[in-house]
Amino acid sequence: MDVLSRDDLELLVRQPRSPCVSLYMPTHRSGPETQQDPVRLKNLIRRAEERLVAAGIRQPDASEVLRPARELIEDEAFWRHQSEGLALFLRTGWSRCYRLPLSFEELVVASDRFHVSALLPLLTGDGRFFVLALSENEARLLAGTRSAVHEVNVPGLPAGVRDALRYDDPQRERGSHAAERGGPGARVVVHGQGIGAEVQKERLGRYLQAVDRAVRRSLREQQAPLVLAGVGYVRAMYRDINTYPRLLEAGVTGSPDRTSSEELHARAWALVEPVFARDRDGAAAAYREALGTGRASASLEDVLTAAEAGRIDVLFVPTGAHVLSASHASAGVSHADGGQELGGGDPIEQAVVGTILNAGTVYAVPEREMPNRAPVAALFRY
Repeated sequence: MDVLSRDDLELLVRQPRSPCVSLYMPTHRSGPETQQDPVRLKNLIRRAEERLVAAGIRQPDASEVLRPARELIEDEAFWRHQSEGLALFLRTGWSRCYRLPLSFEELVVASDRFHVSALLPLLTGDGRFFVLALSENEARLLAGTRSAVHEVNVPGLPAGVRDALRYDDPQRERGSHAAERGGPGARVVVHGQGIGAEVQKERLGRYLQAVDRAVRRSLREQQAPLVLAGVGYVRAMYRDINTYPRLLEAGVTGSPDRTSSEELHARAWALVEPVFARDRDGAAAAYREALGTGRASASLEDVLTAAEAGRIDVLFVPTGAHVLSASHASAGVSHADGGQELGGGDPIEQAVVGTILNAGTVYAVPEREMPNRAPVAALFRY
């Protein structure tokens, strides 16, 4: 599964104006439905090509835009590693593919920019969280939402202490080490079949440092909370090493080695849900307190201006809004001139994208839970 970041969103919305195709579809990790996923993609590609040609693009050029997507149809390895949803973005000479923990409705959008609305629920303030399942034998990073969880492929993540330290001196691997590095007279401690507590702690520490480096690289620019799962001493030691800023104090106790991703997800959600609620309620209270001071507004015009200037700290939008609704209307191709606009033509989408790109937090809540029942609500940085 892929991790969608603010950088990914910016990459998509900053692409130059040109014929762009955005494809969304649900996918399956197991079961007979997996055999239908390549067929579903093939049908979406056909629909996309028809729309490009209908808009006046030559058929060979349209086919070239969609070539990277066609190459995936026969890629068996690709289809063996799916999450809940697939998002593909293509223009001539450029493409990106994301396997994400969100079951998208089938959608084909051909336009002069990429359609990013369907991605935005993954970037809201209470849209997702991470679980690091950690033991001396393995390390797994999971990404979860309220309803789904999937393991994240983390480059460089060691598979346990032995894997992290596989290039250690063989003598140390057998349990011998020099207590002092003082030359021929150095005292050598031999532990026979085991490893002494001091050496074991030092090895565990280096393994956890390697885990932290890999996780930190993978989660750069992320702001979602991270839940640590493991036995007490491993969690305590990792906390002293951790550099990810949103590691929760509470964790999932017990060895995660034989615990399914689904069980870890359920236990972690019980920890993060109150955190999401507390942060959201605190932001709503701050918004109400700032009304009338110039630091908050329910005017869409004010919100759009502030989003473009990077002034929004927290933005509340209703889940019923087009940008965060369950389905989206397909679009044709347009060739509008002028400067690049954040997001698409939907004003709430523009506000959401502008807020996220400038490191603000977006909360999507039911209309009845909007602060002061406003159609949109923003708390400004200044």
